[in-house]
Amino acid sequence: MSTRSSLSSRAGSPAIIRTGADDETLPSGQCRYILLNPEIKGLRCACVGFTLNRSHPGVLCLCGHSTCYHVKSTETPPDKSEVEDLRRRIQMLEGQLDRENQMGIGNALGQVVQRLGNLEEQFEASRGEFSQDMKDCYGNVNRMWISFDQLERRQATSEHRYDERLDGHDDALQRLNDRVIETDEASMALEERVEVLEDRPLPTRSHHRHRRRSTPESERTRQWLSQYGGTLQTQPLSGPTHGATQIPPSSITYSQTRVPWTVHVSLLPTNAQPFPFEKDTNAYKRCLSRGLHQMVAVGGTDSESFNRAINNAFGSLLRGREWMPLQARLCDAVTLEGLPMLRPLDSSLLGRPYDLEFLRQYCAVCHVTGKVESLYIAMVHHTFSWHFLRRSPCYLDGLEASWEYDLLLDPDDNLDDDTGEEDRPPAGDIMPPLPSLKRTASEISRAPSFSAVEGDGSRPKLARMQVEVCRRGVETV
Repeated sequence: MSTRSSLSSRAGSPAIIRTGADDETLPSGQCRYILLNPEIKGLRCACVGFTLNRSHPGVLCLCGHSTCYHVKSTETPPDKSEVEDLRRRIQMLEGQLDRENQMGIGNALGQVVQRLGNLEEQFEASRGEFSQDMKDCYGNVNRMWISFDQLERRQATSEHRYDERLDGHDDALQRLNDRVIETDEASMALEERVEVLEDRPLPTRSHHRHRRRSTPESERTRQWLSQYGGTLQTQPLSGPTHGATQIPPSSITYSQTRVPWTVHVSLLPTNAQPFPFEKDTNAYKRCLSRGLHQMVAVGGTDSESFNRAINNAFGSLLRGREWMPLQARLCDAVTLEGLPMLRPLDSSLLGRPYDLEFLRQYCAVCHVTGKVESLYIAMVHHTFSWHFLRRSPCYLDGLEASWEYDLLLDPDDNLDDDTGEEDRPPAGDIMPPLPSLKRTASEISRAPSFSAVEGDGSRPKLARMQVEVCRRGVETV
């Protein structure tokens, strides 16, 4: 029983049964298996001879590869003499090749190859330079077109700007032409007014001494207008159209004469002053500091109440001397619109009662509602000088700086203090005297200006210089 089991166990072990037969058929040469190494391609196994691995079933070498990868038998090493002959023949071939390269076809072929190499290098370098030059050329062309576009836009902008400037110059020339025409018309109208004023008889003078003005009233008005500039749409001052708003006298009735009312009254240094002093000027501040500009409360609408209110307000300055309200009309000149134009009362209006209806009709500057806003009065036969006002009592403090020396207001500063008031110029004379503005016969016979219309009966106009000034205005406080 034990013998049978031992035989069966031996028969079940193939390695023991086939050992003798397999050793004769197994390869004995080196392993030719190509290793799968991604870093080194074509690397073969380092096994130099097949050795059966008896610890694993099957026929495997100790290197882990099967018998199919091993050479059948080991190669015998080559003969040493054959190796020496092969080495000697290789050296002879190398020497022959060197000799052929140095002389004959080999040398020429080497030179050709060298020249071809040089030409290839030169061609590559030239092609690179040519490519760079072409890129630069395309870039320059692109920049040139961009410059052309910018130049076209600048040219269009410049043409548009020049067209606007030319249009502006045309408009300015047209406005200048219109201003010159208006100036010529105003000059002719003023000359007519000057002629009317010169032909008008003077009012009766009293026995009091009256200082003769160095400049006529018409010339003074013309002088102030030429200083302020602008064109004047002239209308006669006579008549009941002197207020800022033309309201018929019958539209407002005053049933009670004791209705109190207030008005801003300005006592002017002279009745020949064509315009009141402009606000915030030294002349205005001087008059304000001495009480020549006051808000007066009148107890009634009758003449007696108005006279009493004026005497109470300005009694220290008037000192019982005769005074009168001035005729005022808002100037409708282009640059002086809204500025009151003043002139003395006509001789036909002197002596009439100065009630509210008379003042509103002839003298006052009124609101659109008919309310009296401001009045201007002056002495009939006397004037105030800056010397007199400087020594008058102070009415409003804080304006003493305006009494410092002013070249325009104090031309007589070098006179003695003992010089009489009658020998000093009035405070309203702030402009030097000018020659008469009435044109002579030779001036009238001159050729008219370009704005005049040629034809029979056309009056020649005197060309004058156009002066542009800022618009001025007088404010009351």
